[in-house]
This record gives sequence, structure tokens and C-alpha cells, in this order.
Amino acid sequence: MVSGFLNKREETIGGIFKSIIKPDREPIDKKIILAHYKIKTSIGRINNYLDKLEQRDKELFQTVVESLMKRDEKRAKMYAREVAEVRRVSKQLITAKYALEQVSLKLETFLIFGGAIRELPPVIKVMQEAIELTKTVAPDVWIDLQYAIRELETSMSAGLAGIEMEIDVGVDSEAKKILEEARIAAEQTLREKFAELPSSISVGEEAKTSGTV
Repeated sequence: MVSGFLNKREETIGGIFKSIIKPDREPIDKKIILAHYKIKTSIGRINNYLDKLEQRDKELFQTVVESLMKRDEKRAKMYAREVAEVRRVSKQLITAKYALEQVSLKLETFLIFGGAIRELPPVIKVMQEAIELTKTVAPDVWIDLQYAIRELETSMSAGLAGIEMEIDVGVDSEAKKILEEARIAAEQTLREKFAELPSSISVGEEAKTSGTV
């Protein structure tokens, strides 16, 4: 379902792109649409990881509950630590996913309405943060994002005529805003998806609630 949706969206954006592209922007926009495709592929991969992590969390959580029912607190704590690790990784990936969804929307807007090159640096900054969040837990996503960044950086180099001094204005603040919104959304998602561990299990402050991992 996810892959079908992504493919449908890609066809829609691709069709719009072909119908509105201007000859003088073609080299730039082609690279941006390639980057956009890789970002959407990355989001699909992250969704697959998250589905597997959610299932693993349910299995581990059930083991924690069963261990407590048998009064085996040592075993319960051991599995509770695994739950905490699953949720830590999930939070990283959910944060990256929400950030990349915002990046995808910005690139779609750029392609459809013919944005300025100066709009790309905040996008690249957010993607660099997403790379840091995924490189140790989702190497295939990391590879896709590296490719996407190279395409965006190349497109910037092709369209930088005389605007170098303008590019850094607001880059950090816009990127930070996107990332902060992604972190907040990730925490909310964790609270909704994952049941809270029993209060009798002490595995550190970060593992006590599903929203703080």
C-alpha cells in the first residue's frame, strides 16, 4: 500500500514536472526531481523499518508482562531494556520520517512553482540531520539520502549565479524549526503507538515512558 501510494505520487509529480519545466531550468529541475524520488524511497523504507519495530515492541512488551506475572523481575527488566532500545531507534526513524516528509513537500512546491535556488540550503540542512539519525540503524536509507543530497548540491552549483551572499540567510532557523516539529511529532506518535512500561520496572528514566526514549 505504501509503495503503491508513493509510486502514484511520483507519477503525479513527474507529470506536473514534465508539463511545466522550462528549458533554462531543465538541468537543475531534473536533479531535484531525482533527489525527490530518493527521498520518497527513503520514507517508504523507513515505514517498513517502523512496522517491524512496532511488531518487535509488541512481542517484547508481552514478554515483560508475562515475566512480571510470573514474578520474574530480573527477566522482565532484561526485556524492558530491549523495549527501551526498540523505542529509541523508533524515535530516531520517526523523527527522520517527519523531517523528510517536510523536505518532500518543499521540493514538490519548488518543482511545481519554480522555486529559487536559495530555497534549497535549509532542505539540505534537514536532510543532513536525517542522515545522522538513520546512518547507524537504516543504512539503505542513509545511502539514498546521500545520493539525494549530492543531486541537490549539484543543482545548487548549477544555479548559484551571483546569489552566494543570500543563501545563508535563515537557513539554520528554518531547518531547526522543521527538525523541532519533527521531534515533537515523533514523541506524540510514540505515545500513541507504544504502551507504557509497568512502573515497577526500573530501566532508567528514558525507558519509563513510551514518549521519552
